[in-house]
Amino acid sequence: MVEALRKIDWYRLRGHNGYADELPRLLKQARTSVEPHEELVGVLTGEESEVSEATAAAWPFLLELVAHDNTPSREWLLENLCGAIAVAGGSGADGVHPSWPPAFEASKPALLALLDHSSAGVRRGVLFVLGKGRGDSALVLPALTRRWDEETDPATRLCLVLVVTEFAGRGDEAAVSWLRELDVPDGEPLARLLVSAATRPDADVILRGLTGDLELFLATGSFEMGYDEVLEHVLWLVGPKDFEGMDLVLALVDVLPWRTEALDYLRRLFERDTTDVGLVVPFVPVWAADPDVRLRAFAVWLVGVARAREYTDLVAAAVHDHAVTSLGQRVSALAESVLLELR
Repeated sequence: MVEALRKIDWYRLRGHNGYADELPRLLKQARTSVEPHEELVGVLTGEESEVSEATAAAWPFLLELVAHDNTPSREWLLENLCGAIAVAGGSGADGVHPSWPPAFEASKPALLALLDHSSAGVRRGVLFVLGKGRGDSALVLPALTRRWDEETDPATRLCLVLVVTEFAGRGDEAAVSWLRELDVPDGEPLARLLVSAATRPDADVILRGLTGDLELFLATGSFEMGYDEVLEHVLWLVGPKDFEGMDLVLALVDVLPWRTEALDYLRRLFERDTTDVGLVVPFVPVWAADPDVRLRAFAVWLVGVARAREYTDLVAAAVHDHAVTSLGQRVSALAESVLLELR
């Protein structure tokens, strides 16, 4: 490392808090001490969508630190520094320096070699970096296939599937094929869930959400993560603008254990952007007449957000609905407020 560090003119490279002339010292110190870790984070990470030229230059040295068994707290470095850099680099934002993508691609052989590390924590950290860093999956997928056949740690096996869903969620058809061909034992329900969430059985395109097997999704929801965490991940796959996934959310509205989460998702979605609210407005009459107060309250709220004046009479009728939601919100009070907005 020492000789390779000398070959780089760090005085000409900018980090996130100025020039990177201190980086060689910090990287060398990190081989034997945790003291420079926080300072390395300050120099090498900025906003979540920024990667500096100094960070791209330092990347191979960070991986060398992580690979060395004597590096103190290397799992911390992998998670809190390398992971943060990979997330920023994979954002595709303007703040990512042009030197980052080739630096990350060049590092993939070193990253993939760490998949054979004896520490499951290191293997999982590397998988996170591979998934978040984007780039070409050509080298990654064969290595993950081999690792899948050899891996015995359940959490790491799940991470293997998560990495491929990251690639698949960006439209990588090779990743979609990998998931479809993956043989997942019945005893790994979360892995089966994510495979189903990331693939469509009826098309050759990726859908960020589950349309393939809702039954599997619901059956898996009570597994160790808890259905709220499972739903959070799948709705992340759906994404705020991938409205093909709206079928999933609307299906979950009909399933009692998932109803609150699905309605919360719709509320957050349309609070941000009402452009496509018309996709769900036709459900207002059905929801407004439902015995479940959550649906009645949501229907009234939706009329207000969508300015759907054709349903003013339904809102006026809800003024006499004195039921209270789990949040302590009276349907009648909400209806009165929406009526004022519609006038």
